[in-house]
Amino acid sequence: MKPYKTIAQIALLAIAGTTLAGCGKSGESNSPANPADKEKAEQPIELVFYGGQSNWTDEMFWSLYGNAIKKKFPHITPKFLSNQNVKLKELITAGEQIDLMLVTSTGTPAYMFNYKLQNDISDVLNELKFDLNRFDSSLIALQRDIAKGGIYGLPVFTQFPLLFYNRSLFDKFGVSYPKDGMTWDEAYDLAVKMSRTDGGIMYYGLGTNVQWHLKTSQLPVTVVDPSTNKARSDGKIKQVFDNFSRFFMIPGYVGTAAMAKGTAQENMFFKDQNLAMWAHYSNVARRMPDTEMLNWDVASLPQYAEAKGVAAAYDPYYLYVTSTTKHKRQAVEVSAFLTSVENQIELAKEGFTTVIRDKAVQDAFGKNNKNYTGKNIKAFFPEKVAAASPYSSYYTQADAVLLNAFSDVVTGKKDVNTALREYEEEANKKIEDQIRSEK
Repeated sequence: MKPYKTIAQIALLAIAGTTLAGCGKSGESNSPANPADKEKAEQPIELVFYGGQSNWTDEMFWSLYGNAIKKKFPHITPKFLSNQNVKLKELITAGEQIDLMLVTSTGTPAYMFNYKLQNDISDVLNELKFDLNRFDSSLIALQRDIAKGGIYGLPVFTQFPLLFYNRSLFDKFGVSYPKDGMTWDEAYDLAVKMSRTDGGIMYYGLGTNVQWHLKTSQLPVTVVDPSTNKARSDGKIKQVFDNFSRFFMIPGYVGTAAMAKGTAQENMFFKDQNLAMWAHYSNVARRMPDTEMLNWDVASLPQYAEAKGVAAAYDPYYLYVTSTTKHKRQAVEVSAFLTSVENQIELAKEGFTTVIRDKAVQDAFGKNNKNYTGKNIKAFFPEKVAAASPYSSYYTQADAVLLNAFSDVVTGKKDVNTALREYEEEANKKIEDQIRSEK
């Protein structure tokens, strides 16, 4: 079978230059009114981007952002430092300059807070009269929660879980395809029908990683209470555990630790093609194998009965402006430029889940990738998404422990009540250790 494409092969694109949008109007200029200020603002400078949590290579950066920035701002020379080549701690120790960094909400403590790199850019956004209403409100609400009312960075792209499925497997076994708006109970019924042994091959109905569904839960789930800095294992978390663990306990389904933790499922879906449904983040579609190799499609993520019509919450990537930058205004201008309609259209063409609600952006989605032809594109643009969970800087201390607890349940090592009780104890110890280390 032909190997599936890598992100580096698929994610390359050239972003066209455009005018920075102020107050949501693409034609409005944000240049300083005073000619002297304008001349000062346009002195040649270098802006250093660090890959942060992204998997960018230098080639990807220039294709995705660098060329467009250089075209729009001739006085700015972008420089990119890949996290694959140098770690953040090494850069900080060496005193290297970093102006902007791509980081998720849960990665913010490790990449920003630990090094005191956070920098409220609200003042510059106000000066630019930048309209935050271009974004889905949940993206800004989460950022304000992180920054305690401020803004450390603008969202540049996002992701959220969807239900990908192998059409050929459903055809093979004569089972109807998944559809938008299903409940989790309906998805479970489909998974039962698709789980079987045929021709000596074990086929699995549905796989996923429960971490994604806790972080972006359609239900109001709080993993770590920010008011107490304590991990929780309440009824909502148990409901999520119960919902997903049953998919790994279908008769004949051999639920291994690797499957429970999601590490085995990519090969099962992409290569072996013995996984019928895969609940994964939206941006995984950009690196799907060619349609000739994998006959895939997508539906909206199934929903809880009490959350009908609500998609999973967004898990955005923010382009943070650091506290060490000497060019704060220019860094913010570049960030704002990357969220313009014109640039988001170019991202959408490549299959990125974009951060603004705009018909032209939606219409452009997947146009540069033939694998999106004939796919259920509307699933990538839900009408309503869940609100983000209350933000805690100690989420990651609990997150990994929670996944281990889920694995223990799926593999039969522990019952759910024991696993969650022990998870809460271990997670709180890790949180306490982290808090002590910060003093």
